[in-house]
Amino acid sequence: MTADIRRKAIRFEPHIVAGLALAYFVLYSVLSVLRHTTYHSFGPDLGIFDQVFWNTTQGRFFESTMSLAQPQPHSYFADHFSPVYLLLLPAYALVPRPETLLVIQTLFLALGVWPVYLLARLKLEPGFRRLVWALVYFLFLPVAFINLYDFHELALAVLPLGFAIYFLERGQRGLFLLSLLSTFLVKEELPLVGVGFGAYILLAKRDWTLGLGVLAGSLAVFFALIRVIIPAFGGGSYAYFSQRITLRYAELGSTPQEIIATAFTHPSRLAHILFQGQKLKFLVGIFGPVLGLTVLARFAAILVLPTLGILLLSNYPPQYALTSHYSAPLIALVIGTSILGLARLRPSFQPPVAAAVLASSLAFSFLFGDLPFSRHFDPRLFQAEPRYAAFVANLNRIPPDASVAAENNLTPHLSHRRYIYNLEYEGPQNADYLALDDAALDRSAAALQQQIAAFEAQGYRTIATGDGLALLQRRR
Repeated sequence: MTADIRRKAIRFEPHIVAGLALAYFVLYSVLSVLRHTTYHSFGPDLGIFDQVFWNTTQGRFFESTMSLAQPQPHSYFADHFSPVYLLLLPAYALVPRPETLLVIQTLFLALGVWPVYLLARLKLEPGFRRLVWALVYFLFLPVAFINLYDFHELALAVLPLGFAIYFLERGQRGLFLLSLLSTFLVKEELPLVGVGFGAYILLAKRDWTLGLGVLAGSLAVFFALIRVIIPAFGGGSYAYFSQRITLRYAELGSTPQEIIATAFTHPSRLAHILFQGQKLKFLVGIFGPVLGLTVLARFAAILVLPTLGILLLSNYPPQYALTSHYSAPLIALVIGTSILGLARLRPSFQPPVAAAVLASSLAFSFLFGDLPFSRHFDPRLFQAEPRYAAFVANLNRIPPDASVAAENNLTPHLSHRRYIYNLEYEGPQNADYLALDDAALDRSAAALQQQIAAFEAQGYRTIATGDGLALLQRRR
């Protein structure tokens, strides 16, 4: 590459990456909003988050009647600790709608490509081998799935985790710590990712002060969150270890200590949990697109282990499904470590390997992804059904201060009220109004009539019906 071409490549690279990010942001903002406005979003979790944010704008600090399937008003922080929401509140307060949350999430995911590009710029020669990683980022299977799966806090962690890897590799300790600590504000399990960073610093960087500090500090924050802070909001213990309804690691134990002890003392039980077909498919979907380059990153591969442990040790299938939000931290960690792995190859090997990574990413995205060219991309999720437009006037008749129990896909459209319940999880709760949709009953008209009759026997009267939809009011 001549010096002139090299200079031009370096100059135009950022513009190309920014253009990709802008195109993704516009496209997936439109798609995510359309998915909601056409009644394909859900109560868990867009309805939950919209109610939580709306309640906060009304002076009820992060109050919910749907999280943890607890129908009484309670703090969402009794479920998950996500103070990052305070940073999003001003934007939501300006436009207090579910769509605002969806656009914010898309913005964070679009910006997540930037630290990936900066890391590639730091480690690789200019041109194709750098730019390929921007494409790989947007092709990576979890990105589009997360974007089109309501709103979730873990999507907000991709950007700071990417910067944490970048600043650590640059040797900028202050900015690294700031980036890593900011991920701790997203969700309570993310300090465990910090444990991986601490181990990597100890083994690869041989910086004992920073490594031990990050490792010990991350563990301390994690246990403080699950043992003290979250229980303080909920008046009990951390639900995901203690409550049967949410117990996700029951085969290993009910506390972090029990889980770790069982993993070491009962290897056969650990193997039974890990070596399951769906979990192996998940690993292929995560590492296949990048050709497993993470393993070439040597000690940097440790960075992915805490998140993989959280996901693969669980007995809750969505945690090891590419279509849910739980894999979000792996976006930055797997792509970042793959770049480090590629950088360890001979310079002459890097272009063909980068081309193979791009080809693999395209193939995985086509076969299993959720981009518009993907085989399983479903355009029906963004198309309106006339029956909703015809019925929305009836939903608007519900007084704003009335309590409502609604079907899953109607909940996010009725969540601007203090008392909103998801019929699938919390039940009717003697709500003032019930909003029914036969989409929850496999579009069975007979099943809907049976449901209406059952609720009428409980003291409700039907005040509106229309093409698989019904609105009931409790008799006073």
